[in-house]
Amino acid sequence: MRVLISGAGPAGLSVAYWLKKYGFKPTLIEWAPALRKGGYKIDVRGVALEVLRRMGIYDIVAKTSTDMQGALLVDGDGKVINEMNSDTFGHRMNDDQEIMRGTLCQILMDQIPEVEIIFGDSIRAISQTANAVQVEFKENKPRAFDLVIGADGLHSNVRQLVFGDESRFAHEFGIYICVFTIQNYLNLDRMEIQYTEFGRVAAVWSTRGDTDARASFAFVSPMHVEPRNIIAQQQLVRTVFEGINGEVPKMLQMMPDAPDFYFDVAAQIRMDHWFSGRVILLGDAAYCPSPMSGQGTSLALVGAYVLAGELAAARGNFQTAFDQFEREMGLFIKINQALGIKAAKFFRSQEKKNLFAWLIGKIMNVAPGRMIEFFINRITKRIHQAANSIILKDYSQQTDADI
Repeated sequence: MRVLISGAGPAGLSVAYWLKKYGFKPTLIEWAPALRKGGYKIDVRGVALEVLRRMGIYDIVAKTSTDMQGALLVDGDGKVINEMNSDTFGHRMNDDQEIMRGTLCQILMDQIPEVEIIFGDSIRAISQTANAVQVEFKENKPRAFDLVIGADGLHSNVRQLVFGDESRFAHEFGIYICVFTIQNYLNLDRMEIQYTEFGRVAAVWSTRGDTDARASFAFVSPMHVEPRNIIAQQQLVRTVFEGINGEVPKMLQMMPDAPDFYFDVAAQIRMDHWFSGRVILLGDAAYCPSPMSGQGTSLALVGAYVLAGELAAARGNFQTAFDQFEREMGLFIKINQALGIKAAKFFRSQEKKNLFAWLIGKIMNVAPGRMIEFFINRITKRIHQAANSIILKDYSQQTDADI
């Protein structure tokens, strides 16, 4: 079966690997001119680690992890109020791995040398018949495929074309996330410095072998900023973080010169069904849990494994496979999305006018470092439970002979 996969991120690259392994003929299409490098730190946890092991790349991921050595929590003047182990700070347990998104994508791409990848193009139109999916591209000639997988992220083009406007499925939290590269003027070596309060977080960090550093901001704002209006986005970041001292003013000063400024809203994608006919969504395009959950990459990897496995087990009967994919993944997604919702509500606690919020605020003023560590440990337990809330099937007996 010919399968077109839109998006060369963790979901798209990994489902291409599994489909190729089972004898399908995957083709990847990516709007960027090349594989996107760098990016931000991502975590792989729980059952997603077993997916890496079944791919034979767990050791490679571990060797190229961020290797962060610690985190310094600071107050509004840049004074250190607590120092934490990097795994504790990053909610990691046991064999959990933190890796740069671009590094993971390169590892995944190295596993599919024979898969056709079309860079610098995107899908313009999709039409389905009883026997195929007709796809029109912006640059290349039209082609027919048996299936199309939309693994193209939160703002999925495939979802827009087949299922309708993003506003029908996106649930925004009123929280914005901003990440960009800056000069490593602090000479950080696998260390992170973070200022945290309810509704505002600012951090700067540098990972293993990185000559630069990354600045990151997360904050609550009722304002809506247009996705392509970088000037307005940067002005909003400056406004929200005005008055915080330490390294924040320097980070904001360097922001306009960043070569890779990233700004987006934290949101979840919630859909009754992830497929329509011969088209199915995967990863953030289908069930983005939001960065607040810390589970986006893991859900992408697990989903890719399950979708390809069910297609192989159903011997290419895509209707049966798609139904089974939803049954296998449904509860797992609900648990992890609930995690993201709870984390977002907690981050916005300063908006609550009740006794609990008042008490937390008072404790934060007296002992912010210890209070932050307490909540980090509490959240880690929830993430660990959610990350292991699915039992993976063994699809290893499926071969191309079964398709």
